[in-house]
This record gives sequence, C-alpha cells and structure tokens, in this order.
Amino acid sequence: MNIAVFAISARGKSVGKRCAEALNGKLITPRRDELKASLSEIWHRSDAVVMIGSTGVAARVTAPLLRDKEADPAVIVVTEDGELVLPLTGAHLGGGSDLARSLASDLGAHLVSTTSTDRMNVAAPDLLCSRWGWKLEGRKALVQTNGALLDGRKLLFWVDENEETPPFPEGYLPCETPDEADVLVSPRALSLGSHQVQLIPPSLVAGMGCRKGVDRQILKETLLRHLSKQGYSIYSLGEIRTSTVKSREKGLLSLSEELGVPLTKLEDEEIRSIDGNFSASAATAHFDLPGVAEPCAASAGRLIGPRSAERGTTVALGHRPARIEGKLYVVGTGPGDRKYMTFQAKEAIDDSDAVVGYRLYVDQLPEEWLKRKKVERYGMGEEEARVASAMALAKKGFRVSLVSGGDPILFGMAGLARNMAEELPVEVIPGLSAAQLAGASAGAPYSNGLIMLSLSDYLQPWESIERALSGAASTGLTVALYNPVRRDLDVKLEGVKKAYSTRDGQTVWLMRDVGRPGESRKVMDLSELTSSDIDMRTLLLLPGEDTVARKGCLVDTRGYHFERKKRT
Repeated sequence: MNIAVFAISARGKSVGKRCAEALNGKLITPRRDELKASLSEIWHRSDAVVMIGSTGVAARVTAPLLRDKEADPAVIVVTEDGELVLPLTGAHLGGGSDLARSLASDLGAHLVSTTSTDRMNVAAPDLLCSRWGWKLEGRKALVQTNGALLDGRKLLFWVDENEETPPFPEGYLPCETPDEADVLVSPRALSLGSHQVQLIPPSLVAGMGCRKGVDRQILKETLLRHLSKQGYSIYSLGEIRTSTVKSREKGLLSLSEELGVPLTKLEDEEIRSIDGNFSASAATAHFDLPGVAEPCAASAGRLIGPRSAERGTTVALGHRPARIEGKLYVVGTGPGDRKYMTFQAKEAIDDSDAVVGYRLYVDQLPEEWLKRKKVERYGMGEEEARVASAMALAKKGFRVSLVSGGDPILFGMAGLARNMAEELPVEVIPGLSAAQLAGASAGAPYSNGLIMLSLSDYLQPWESIERALSGAASTGLTVALYNPVRRDLDVKLEGVKKAYSTRDGQTVWLMRDVGRPGESRKVMDLSELTSSDIDMRTLLLLPGEDTVARKGCLVDTRGYHFERKKRT
C-alpha cells in the first residue's frame, strides 16, 4: 500500500514518524501553508492518508479532494499526542477501519470510530469487500443493508455456482436464488434490485496477445468488449497473462497499471505444456506456440468460451474461484479477569470472525466481545479438535482467534497450533500468565529466576515429570507447579515432597483462582500438603532458597547491599 503520513507541527512529527514506521508509509512534513498543495500532489497515488493533528484541519484540507468512496484514499486522523486514532473517510471501501485499528494497536492508542456498523461490531458488505480485496456494485443499497444489520436482522446472500462461498460472518444467511438475496457474490455483470449489493470477486484471468506496438486504448477496448460479450464485470478481472515476448509490450504494461492488476508472463515451455483445443493462432508460425490468449487464460483455470481477435489483439478469459486468505491468532487471554488481558489480545479478538477455545476461557471473555462472531466451545481433553476446527475455519478464509488461558506458549495451545498449521499463517498473541500474577500477589518471589512445570501426566510420562521436579528443586529457585490433575494426585504430591526431601521447612503457597473472582491464598508446610487441599484451579508456589516471608509477602533476595544488611 502507498500510505502518506502528514505532520505539520513539531509536536506531531515524532508521532508521524511512528505512524510511518508502523504502516511502512512515507512521512511528509510540509509547512502549514504548503499542506493543501502537498496533499493534492500525492492524493491520487495514495491508498491511505494519515493526518497528525485535529479532525478540523484534516476535514478542511481533504474535503475538496474527495470524489468517490471506492477510489479515494482512506483518511485517518491521529492526535498529536498519539493517544487517539480516528478513521475520518473511507472507513469501509477505503479500508480505513481496519487500517486505523491496526495503527491504534501499534501505537497503543484508543480507536475512535464514528461509523455505526463499526461501533456495533457489524461486518457490513462494504467492509467485507475492502477486507477481501473485492469490488462492490449497488452502493445506494448499503443504507438499507447496513441498517438491517444494525437492527439485528440477517442478510441473505447468494453465491454464483462457479464461485466458492466466502467467509461471511454472523449476520448473513445463504439463500437459493439471486432474486431473494440482499447480497450477491458473482463476477458477472448483473442487474441489481434497489435493495441489493453485489460483491465482485477478482476470479477472472485475461489471456492477452497483440501485434507489436498496439496501443493501450485498443487493448482496453478489446478487453472490455470481450468481458461484456461473455457477461462479466470489468471488476472481476484479477490478472492479465501473456507470453514472455508480449510481456514487454508497452500497451499491455500500461493497461495492467491502469486497471491495477498484475501482468504475469508465461514461459514458452509452460504455454506449450497447456492442454486444450485452442483456436488457430499466428503464434504457431511465429513462436511455435499453440496460441497466446487462450493458453494463457486456460493456465489459470477453466477457459470461458473462445477468444476474441480484433485490431491486432486477442483476448480470452479463464476462471479460477477467488479464495480469501484466512488467519489464525493464538490468543493468550490472561489469568481470567479482563483487566489482565493485553490490548493486543483484545485487538486480535475484535479483528476475528470466529473465536474457538476451551469452554472456561471462552466464557471468561466479555459477552460483548463475542457478539456477531462464530463461537465454538470445547471441553477438557479436546485440544486437538479445537485446534483442527480453528484451522479449518482459517483455511476457509475466516480470521480466527484460538483462545488459550494465561500465555499460550506456556502449557497452552501455541505449540500444538504451530505444529498442526503447516502453511497456514499463525500469529501468537502473548498473555499474562498465572505465575506472573501469582508472583505479584504473593510479593516478589522470582528475582533470581523461576521454574515452571506441569504436574499433568496426560501427555507426558510421570517419570519425565519426576526428573524435572528433582532438577528444579536442586537449583534453589522458586518453582511454580501447574495442572495438579486428579489422576493419582496423591502419588504426584509424594513425588514433589520427595524432590524437596533434603530441604527442611519447605513451604508451599497455594494460589487458587488467580486473577478471578474468589481468588485465595493458603500457606502451609509442604509435608502437610494433601490432595484435598488443591484442585486444577490451584497454582503451587514452592519458594526458593533465597526467598523470605516478610510482612505477609514472599520476597526473593538478589544480594543487593541493602538486602545483605537486612539479613545480618
């Protein structure tokens, strides 16, 4: 994306620099009296414009340049202190809402949205179009469709038989015929009703050939006529393909740039390898090829009808169903209460179409965060099933949050998700762990270090856990024990006591429901610990050799001068 960041004050320049770095954009710092001219110069070359300052200034300088929601760059305002981010124009079709959300996350700022559907967490058709990189027809009907979503009504969608069903979120229902649909998904040139919008996937590939030196305008006219003849919208074009020799033609290069689609060259051997009953072509005599337009179109998928040949140009169309790339977030939700969840975790959940996870962790999320999202809850022992489901949704194009309590890399879902993901993009969002919060609640017991182990032997053999316990006890550091599962728990606790048998007076701090309502703490001698004292919601803290109890707190000593003096 081409993103321009404007800062006209000394105060705003540092924030502007951060914005440009976060968005991989260009920072522009004109004088105040040069702002309008500088903005006008880059307007049509930009996908988004970020203004550092007030909404008033941004509105005044951009208003004369605004022409079309779909063509204009999105305009985002960031306050000079970097605390607020507001999508001003182009929130949906211009991609401003998603870009502003991403920028707010990078800056640690508050996102201020004034668009009703965004504030209600409703995925409007124009927002989906922007996210998917598609085009939209029937914009006048958006008032009706978006209003229906805001009123809690469902939108009916119909998908062309040759297209794959895109990842519609909650609030959309499939229907059988285009006439009854509110939202139509098709690359074809359709006649829409007053209540209908069309989402146009870029599922067509044009194979094109031409004589040397054919003008861009002639190429464009031939392409448009052929699309019209076959009944397709120009917005359905996602790519132009041609031979290596023709890929150097200025007309084709210029047409590709004008339409905003890539021009892909196919090597001669690749063209010769494509099977098909192609029309006779001059390329056979000149280049020993079965043709250019039709083979190149067929290389993408199903060939749509014969080519058109006129005025020294050839055009053929190939169809490949457009696919939406999904994403899998593995989100650490912290120990429980929402106040311990990171800003990044909330942003990931807000950005997601679906939330999948262990029932307890999903239910701990605020209800309003889950509105209009697909939600899947799983029980204990269904870890692989929940990861597989999250991956299946992401492969269909959904953005999915796989939630994991605490930190997902610590006895959580991150490892399994990475191992199962294959080529699927995965982003791990760290979270505050129960051990961190327990340490803060108990005092400061980890100054020299912390060892964390799980007592669960459902996946790891107990012998391995015993060895780890012995090694941990020998270090003299504080140890946190997770997952005291009920199976053979008395045997496991005896193993813990055995590991600490050489340390007299070893205490254990039982931290239950850390970060949740009803949080409790109990301190006792390790030798007296029984299975009736703990459950799966209990974290066991075993203080290290240099850890002392002082005024109800557990404090580790590092050896600072003050600490040595205190101990003597």
